[in-house]
Amino acid sequence: MNKKQNDKVVLVLCHNDLRLHDNATLVKAAKQAESGHLLLAYAANLTNELNQKAWGQSYHFDKLGDARQQFLNESLADLNASLNNLGNRLLYLSQEGSEHNHNAFAQLSELIEQQQVSDIFVSDTADYAQIKIYNLLRAKYPDIAWHSESINTLYPKMPTKKLPQSFTQFRKKVEYDQDLLKADTDLEITKIPTTLPPLPEALIDASKYALQLPKINKSANPAKDQPEYKGGESAALEHLERYFSSAAPSSYKITRNALDEWTHSTKFSAWLANGTLSVKVLLNRLRQYEREVVANGSTYWIWFELLWREYFYWYALEHQQDLFLFKGISDHRPSNRHNQQRLESWQKGETKYPIVNACMQQLNHTGYMSNRGRQIVASCFIHELGLDWRYGAAYFEQQLIDYDVASNWGNWQYLAGVGADPRGCRQFNLKKQTQQHDPNGEFINKWLS
Repeated sequence: MNKKQNDKVVLVLCHNDLRLHDNATLVKAAKQAESGHLLLAYAANLTNELNQKAWGQSYHFDKLGDARQQFLNESLADLNASLNNLGNRLLYLSQEGSEHNHNAFAQLSELIEQQQVSDIFVSDTADYAQIKIYNLLRAKYPDIAWHSESINTLYPKMPTKKLPQSFTQFRKKVEYDQDLLKADTDLEITKIPTTLPPLPEALIDASKYALQLPKINKSANPAKDQPEYKGGESAALEHLERYFSSAAPSSYKITRNALDEWTHSTKFSAWLANGTLSVKVLLNRLRQYEREVVANGSTYWIWFELLWREYFYWYALEHQQDLFLFKGISDHRPSNRHNQQRLESWQKGETKYPIVNACMQQLNHTGYMSNRGRQIVASCFIHELGLDWRYGAAYFEQQLIDYDVASNWGNWQYLAGVGADPRGCRQFNLKKQTQQHDPNGEFINKWLS
C-alpha cells in the first residue's frame, strides 16, 4: 500500500473523541490527508464479540439501554452535522445495516481495503477491548501507518513514575509537583479546523455508510422522567457555559451528594465519557471561574473529581484485563456468588430496600444516577444481596449514559474491596443513607409512585 503523499487516504477511527474542539487526532489526520482524502468512521458494537468471549453469555448484553443509545445517537448526529459544515461526513458502520451480516470488524476491514487506506488515526483509550481491536488492526495491516493521540486526559502520559496503589497517594503526588499542571496557567487547546479534506468520490453519496442510528423505544421513558441530558458537542458546550455562568460551582461540595436535581452536581460526566467534551476545556473553564468569581472548597472539589477520573484512566491502563477479574487486583476472591433472581430484582428495582429501588428506577428511566446513588446500590448489590460485583458493573455499562470503562469498573472494584482501596470493602448502611439523603421520602416517592 505504498502511496505518494497526494494519494493518501487517511482514516480516523472515532471512539471516545466525538467532537471538533480540542481534537488533535482530527487535526493531525486532516494535515496528513491534506492533498488526499479523509475518512471519519464510527463502528458500532466493534468490541461486542471480544466482550462476549470475555464475559460469556451470562452477563454480556446484546444492546445498549435506551437512554444510553439515545445519548450516543444524539452525539453521533451532532458530530456528523459539524463534519458536514467542514466538507466531510461521518461514516457509520453497523452490523444491523449490513447486507452481508458482517460484524463491525469485518465491515471496517472491508472499508480499509476497498479505499486503500494509508494511515489510521485513533485517540488513546483505557478501554481494554478497544485496545485489543486496535492491535488486531495493526497486525492485520502492518503496512498502514498508525497514529495515536492523547486527547482525553489531563496528562499525555501517566504523571507519576509508577501508579500509586491508592487515589490519595496519586492526588498528593500530582498536587505536590506544581510543574505538572500549574494552577495559574490554562492548558493549551487544539483549535477547530476550518475545513477538512474530502471523502473519496465513491463515498460522498454512498448510502452504505449513512448515519442510520438505532431506533429508541420512546415509551420506555415516560415524558416526566426524561433526563435533561442531550448528547453531542453542541449540548456539551452549552451546558459548560450555563453551569459556570451560575452559582452552582461555588456550592458543589455541599450539594454533590443529592440523589436528584439537575443543578446539584456538575453533570459533565456523560459528555466527558464519549469525548464530546474535552477535559482540558472543562478545567480551563473551571480555572476561569476561580479567577473571576470565587475559588473555594467546592471549586477545588470539582478538580478533585477530575483527578479521580484521571486516576482511574491510568489505573485501567495499568491493570488491563485485571479490571474485569472477580478478584480484581487483589490476592483473594470475594465470597459472593451469582444469583439470577436476586440480580433481576436489583436490576428492576424490586428489592426489599426502597432507597435502592428508587435509584434503580431512576437509572432505568433516565440512564443516569447520582454518585451517591451508585454507591448505595453497589453496596447493596455486593453486601446485602451477596452478588458477583461484575454483574452490577456490566449492568451499569449497559444503562449509564456516562459509562466510562475505567471509572465504572474501577469504582465497582473499589466498593467490592478488590481494587484501589487500602481499607477493603465499603458497606453503606442503607437505613442511615435513606435518613441522610432522603429524610422526607421525596426521592423514593418520585421514583416508586
